[in-house]
Amino acid sequence: MQRRTWIKEYVLIFLGSILYAISTDLFIFPNGLLLGGTSGIAVILASFIPLSPGTFSVILNLTLILVAFIVLGKDMAVKTLVGSLLTTIFIGAFERLFAFDAPLISNFYLSAVIGGTIIAMASGLMFYVDSSSGGTDIIALIVKKFFPIKIGTALLITDILIVLIGGLLSGVTLLLSSFVGFLVKTLGINLVIFLIQKATKCKKQAGSCDTHTG
Repeated sequence: MQRRTWIKEYVLIFLGSILYAISTDLFIFPNGLLLGGTSGIAVILASFIPLSPGTFSVILNLTLILVAFIVLGKDMAVKTLVGSLLTTIFIGAFERLFAFDAPLISNFYLSAVIGGTIIAMASGLMFYVDSSSGGTDIIALIVKKFFPIKIGTALLITDILIVLIGGLLSGVTLLLSSFVGFLVKTLGINLVIFLIQKATKCKKQAGSCDTHTG
């Protein structure tokens, strides 16, 4: 049973990492959107330093992984390390694979909503098993460990300054669209975790959630 749980956890981390990277490389980076996290910091830094956002994401994630091992427990730190490394690898790989001449969707707001939704799904899967994609998600895990608040709320606290600073530097349209995507991501994470917990509870209770007839 314990081995099955271990396999299930790392499958969710793997799927979450792929979803996070796909959203980042298809919708976030191409439009310069700022949804918080290291991707937001990477977009800001890339506007000043001639390196790709993907390169900055690698550097930032590797740095914050060290913090995870210092502050978080071994189990959470290892899962975060795996999630962060997988996400970083997939972002770098997909950045080359999806090297289009123009953004897949040029509308900032639509890209923000789609990108934020996919990232919410990805982060929700990883947070559910005490992992993350790295970056400021690590800070959110630390906040959650010491304070009784939801992980989405913790992300709101840690990421909102990134969105505001980057948006103010990039213009009103990017600021507003990024803020829309940021809200979708933040609220969506709590929803995804709630739905997973509800489904797991129903499964343990042998489908009792389906017995309500209203």
